[in-house]
Amino acid sequence: MTPPDFESALREQLVATVADRTPGEAPYEAIRRQGRAARRRRTAAISAGVVVLTVLSGATVLTARGHSDARPATGLTATTDGAAVPSPASTPSATPSAAPTPAPTGPQPPSTAAQLADGITFEQASTALGQCLDFDRQMQARRQSPPPSTVQGAQGTQGTQGAHPNRPPVHDLGALTDYRVLLAVKSTGDDNSPGDGISVVGVSQGEHPSQVICHQVDGKASGIQSGTADPRAGGPAGLVNPDINAGKLYRQAMIDDHAWKLPYRWGSIGTFAPSVARVTVSYGDGPAVDAALDHGWFAATGVLTNPVTRAPHVKGYDGSGKLVYDSDDDKGYQKEL
Repeated sequence: MTPPDFESALREQLVATVADRTPGEAPYEAIRRQGRAARRRRTAAISAGVVVLTVLSGATVLTARGHSDARPATGLTATTDGAAVPSPASTPSATPSAAPTPAPTGPQPPSTAAQLADGITFEQASTALGQCLDFDRQMQARRQSPPPSTVQGAQGTQGTQGAHPNRPPVHDLGALTDYRVLLAVKSTGDDNSPGDGISVVGVSQGEHPSQVICHQVDGKASGIQSGTADPRAGGPAGLVNPDINAGKLYRQAMIDDHAWKLPYRWGSIGTFAPSVARVTVSYGDGPAVDAALDHGWFAATGVLTNPVTRAPHVKGYDGSGKLVYDSDDDKGYQKEL
């Protein structure tokens, strides 16, 4: 082949080769999808890096939430070498428990305000009752102390103590917390117990209810009487039973029985059966007074303005208003003073 023919054939071969290598239309959609995927991978990688840096700096504490049994979360604390170590979570403060109810230190109050007369407060009545119970314990101790006797022994004369056969047995009136204040009134002194003061009636509840009548003069206990409720209460012999010691509240012990110191604050107490719904007490020329009914006891008080010779008149009524007790018909009630 001559040189001109060889050159012509070479050009034709080059043209054919170039034509075979010409690219077609670019795949734009595939390129876009690949680009979006690459951007998402870069974003995820950057976010992971931020989380790691935050944890290592100790600024994030992971807390378990939304589960009833979840334990307190444990924080992650960075050490000096950059390692994350768990740190104990703070202990929640304990819920304060309710304060315990303090034990009673005194008697229970009366059921009505009228049972505290003449401006006497419940605190004053409680103090007087406590003083009288202490006074009784002191008197019991003195009565039980036998006189010293002397015996001659090898070591000479010496005093000995022994039980006294004629001493009455010690009675225990109980603690102040055993009582309820039934009545508190002003007391007027007389020839037997001079000095004005207050009288407080305390009653103890139980299988055998009992009462004490306490007298306080010049802020100190001056005397106390005690007794047990009449066992007839609720029985066939009587539904209302005036207390045998109530005379201490409505009688003046004067040398001259008619020399009353007037006006005179009187009181009347006793027990009643559950079927009794109302008790009234009248004294002298005064009107009948509705007694307070307090846990099986009744208490009434008034002011006497004229001398009397008969004890208070006590009546009891059932729920229908029927008279079921009249002290005038009670053979066991001392009607004359």
